[in-house]
Amino acid sequence: MEQSAIQPIVENLWWVIPGKLAGVRKPTSAEIEELQKVGIGAIVSVMHDKSNLELYQQENIPYLWLPIQIASSPSRSQVAELIDFVDRHHRQGVGTAIHCTGGLHRTGTMLAAYLILNGSAYEDAMRTIETANSQALLELAQQVFLRSLAARDSKS
Repeated sequence: MEQSAIQPIVENLWWVIPGKLAGVRKPTSAEIEELQKVGIGAIVSVMHDKSNLELYQQENIPYLWLPIQIASSPSRSQVAELIDFVDRHHRQGVGTAIHCTGGLHRTGTMLAAYLILNGSAYEDAMRTIETANSQALLELAQQVFLRSLAARDSKS
């Protein structure tokens, strides 16, 4: 049985806010430089294990680890940490890539949460995610989390 080829990392990168915030699958050591060449200067891993963190230290790339179990949603405090990290690195002139294993569900949830807490309505955030990557279909629990986040944010 033939194994499918892994898509090159730059082709897998999907910008939600060009130059500022993107989603991507888990990068390999050989791909970090490619990401940096297209403006990624910081990484957020939402994988539930510490996979790749040592790589980011070795490559001297700023990173944030916000572990989320597969098919689960982040906590509100994790989203707040994400916002601070992304905004700080954007002020330094670099984009941030968020990844889980495949760069779809947990990644898409975090990207949508960032958009919602920066003023997007739930529907607009989901449309942005779907436009950026049509394969980033979120689990029902993740959609419920984002709807509740949007509802709470609109009341504040």
